[in-house]
Amino acid sequence: MRTVPLILAALLAGAASIARADESNAGPLPAASPESVGLLSERLDRLGAHFAGEVTRGSAAGYTLLVARGGKLVYSKAIGFRDLERRVPMTLDTRFRIASMTKPVTSVAVLMLYEEGRFLLDDPVAGFLPEFAHPRVYTGTSADGNLTTEPVRRDITIRDLLTHSSGLGYAAGFDRNTPLGKAYGALDLASPGILADKIRLLATMPLYFHPGENWRYSYADDVLGRLVEVVSGMPFERFLEQRLFAPLKMRATGFYLPATAQPLLATVYKHGVDGGLIPSDSPLLRDPTNTERWPSGGGGLISTAGDYLRFAQMLANGGRFEGRQYLSPVTVALMISNQVPEDAMFKYWGSDSVGLGYGLGVGVELDTRRAPQAGYAGDFSWGGALDTHWIASPASGLVAVLLTQIDPSGNKAPQRTDREFRNLLFAALTTRAAGAASPTTAR
Repeated sequence: MRTVPLILAALLAGAASIARADESNAGPLPAASPESVGLLSERLDRLGAHFAGEVTRGSAAGYTLLVARGGKLVYSKAIGFRDLERRVPMTLDTRFRIASMTKPVTSVAVLMLYEEGRFLLDDPVAGFLPEFAHPRVYTGTSADGNLTTEPVRRDITIRDLLTHSSGLGYAAGFDRNTPLGKAYGALDLASPGILADKIRLLATMPLYFHPGENWRYSYADDVLGRLVEVVSGMPFERFLEQRLFAPLKMRATGFYLPATAQPLLATVYKHGVDGGLIPSDSPLLRDPTNTERWPSGGGGLISTAGDYLRFAQMLANGGRFEGRQYLSPVTVALMISNQVPEDAMFKYWGSDSVGLGYGLGVGVELDTRRAPQAGYAGDFSWGGALDTHWIASPASGLVAVLLTQIDPSGNKAPQRTDREFRNLLFAALTTRAAGAASPTTAR
């Protein structure tokens, strides 16, 4: 997600599976010196110093930062505090609500089932979730204020959901003004319940546009989580645990935080009326120990920088990690290829998304001449509303994660964290990976 002020409703929903509390003392990847993989130590220190300065300036209470190249961990830093009031320092095992960084995980789960031949990407989702049969598209309001609709021109497909081209909407913060946006905002999706019931409720809503005809950030990944349940025959959270988290040794990742790990959870802050940091009082930041919360495939996971680095490195490796193949490299190539019109991100997010596209669950850099941050064509990522970020760069071999916890509804201009992170990260390179494309080449 781009760095814009968004509310948290859809991105922080759900809690149902258990994030394991035990964590190895070993690093998430084998270690190497920066210089041995073509990075400058002093420039990586500059990256860390920048975010230490952001703590001093009150932009955030603290950060965790990990940088790898060629599958080797070359830089790790815990900066500031995870609990500012109690002066509890940030550590590399700090747990974070990763919000929309959940979406790439959900997409991988879907693509694992796709590789098993369970469906084609252009199959109608109604074949698995019949509540999505015969959806209708919003056309306006009647004289008495009711929503008016028309039949869809075609069914919503699984690819539509993976690319946010289904026509579904999101919580009120993404559309506070239109009657349809207000209707989405009124949905009872925040309360405890089961995933199946929440998705059946969502399926009653009109679409913003006919499937495949536009791009809109949406509850699509929550629908995909339910699709995983139906197709696999097991709860979504259990599928992720068995097929991804356990084999990837993502021991601190899940929808639910056990009481033993609760002291490791970073406090979410926002900027108060005077611009200073105060704990967020958003009712949308639900109790992470409550197992009655449904597992949101769009934004419900809790994780650590190290766990997510392993997941990102798996994708950077073409779906393979520590001798296990999670996805075919052909499927990963499909996932990280642009699937939407090249101006779709710009039309929706605005000028800070020029040159960027969207694949199957990840954002993709298309045109480095116009993109708002340093990088290579083909870089892929997707951040979260609480200022959580990661990037995998196939051309350079870089994989990096930066996590903090800032509620964007506070009294401060939008963060520029993602751009600052990438600019400083790529500035540390001294060599280009073998076969790397020119960083000025557009694709």
